[in-house]
Amino acid sequence: MALAAAVAIGGFVAQKELRAAVPVVSKMQEQFGSDDRTALAASVTELQGHAAAARGAADTPLWWIAEQAPFIGPSLHAVRESTVAVDELAQGVLPALVDVDPGLLRPTGGAFDVAALSQLAGPVAEAALASERASDALSSVDLKDTPGVLRAPLSQLTGAVGALHPALSRANSLLPQLPTIMGQGGAKNYLLLVQNNAEARGTGGIPASIVLLRIENGKMEIVQQASSSDFSNERAEPVIPLDPEVVKLYDDKIGRWSQDMTSTPDFTLSADLAREWWSQRFKMDVDGVMSIDPVTLSYILSATGPITLETGDKLTSTDAVQILLSDVYARYPRNDAQDAFFASAAVKVFDAVSSGDFKPVPFAAAIVRAVDENRVYFHSFDPTVEEAFSGSRLLGPLPANEGKSHATLGVFVNDLTEAKLSYYTNMSVEVQVDRCSAAPTYTTIVTFVNGLDPALSESLGMYVNAGKHYPKGTIGTDLQFYGPENSTFVNAAFDGADVSITTGTHLDRPVGRMWAVNAPQMAHTLAVKFQGQPGDSDDVSVVHTPMVNPVPTTIVEVPCR
Repeated sequence: MALAAAVAIGGFVAQKELRAAVPVVSKMQEQFGSDDRTALAASVTELQGHAAAARGAADTPLWWIAEQAPFIGPSLHAVRESTVAVDELAQGVLPALVDVDPGLLRPTGGAFDVAALSQLAGPVAEAALASERASDALSSVDLKDTPGVLRAPLSQLTGAVGALHPALSRANSLLPQLPTIMGQGGAKNYLLLVQNNAEARGTGGIPASIVLLRIENGKMEIVQQASSSDFSNERAEPVIPLDPEVVKLYDDKIGRWSQDMTSTPDFTLSADLAREWWSQRFKMDVDGVMSIDPVTLSYILSATGPITLETGDKLTSTDAVQILLSDVYARYPRNDAQDAFFASAAVKVFDAVSSGDFKPVPFAAAIVRAVDENRVYFHSFDPTVEEAFSGSRLLGPLPANEGKSHATLGVFVNDLTEAKLSYYTNMSVEVQVDRCSAAPTYTTIVTFVNGLDPALSESLGMYVNAGKHYPKGTIGTDLQFYGPENSTFVNAAFDGADVSITTGTHLDRPVGRMWAVNAPQMAHTLAVKFQGQPGDSDDVSVVHTPMVNPVPTTIVEVPCR
């Protein structure tokens, strides 16, 4: 009786404190985006009070004994471990992050303070250790076991822990390598690919502009710029040997045309191709390859504010995508003039960033958003540096070696039209998960739409609407569907009818290749099914080519009859 009373009182206190913590966390999310560190520190103190009280009420010997009881045991365990996780977040993670000066993200005199950034290793290591303890506490928690009144607040609080832990873990691994990356021990040369989403490729679009960046002691400068016309395309043989499976799924053009080096979701391969193209053309090796797209630039402009190009055009966060991926082709019909326009935009955005003329917190938020949308990639040819990024989206959209911890599917788009009509396409992705048999199945369904107005099609220039392979306004698209690791291809359907497609294996995953030809305003539905393994994770996600237009994605659990 005394045990029941003690647990009841503890449960009342824990749920009261946890529910009180939710608005504090919401407030802190806004404060992290402002410069008011005093208010943020006060909120951390307030959260610590609620978290400590909740843990103190639930993390007790009597509570642990009560967890051994049938029926209510799992619920009590979930509540106790959740209070532990939230307390670790409040006591160990957030205080370390509050002390980080956002100004370190902004260069001074054109250079980042590498020494000061390196000093973040201590606070980040402390925060990473606390986040690991919090994550460990949550590893055995199923929120379905928590009381209904606590499910929503616990979901928000533990979600914050789940989001911070992998980021802090990677930052903890990366910081020791930061001086090397930033050229403290010698200048580093990086290729920056600016992918043009108006002509879709697997990780974004054709690398219309390639910039050679040099970083030395934290100072960045643009050394050279090039476009696809600077390379000897339509080679007889690929610039580097290609895996036969990759050739089957993408053709060998990915190594014979510089515009196609970004066709696959394997950014390591894209980086190897880019380095070889650059080496053969300019007789110079590089230390790594980065990639962004114009949508990323639009996000960055929300931090820098508008920029004015040499042409007099002004780019803002709201119109940069339209100007760079659509308007430019109407204004400048000649390819060399388009290249000059892109080059000017890249230089001006670079100047704004390297000068430190931006707000650091919105800038960081812009980069995080772009990374989350798979619009930013990085590959280092230094194995130690590359290893520091292990598990990061920066290495590629498909996670490696996820085993049964997660099931990630992928859809990657390659425009076959040799035009700029991807600007007008719309795509949505649904994954249907069927667990009604011993081995689950995953069906990825893509609805692909050519949203081009036929009347507008007639007014578009030849460079946008070339019609070289298809009637004017028609878009030809090559799509590659990736299943989860250790799954197998089952079948495919096009507009509801079963079809035979090319299949293969890439990145330790089964892949199905399909084509679609869409006349203006035409939609097609493409579906590919994969079968998983018994015991696959309940966590399912899907990644895709970052398009110009948003790509709605949904995961649907098929009900069993």
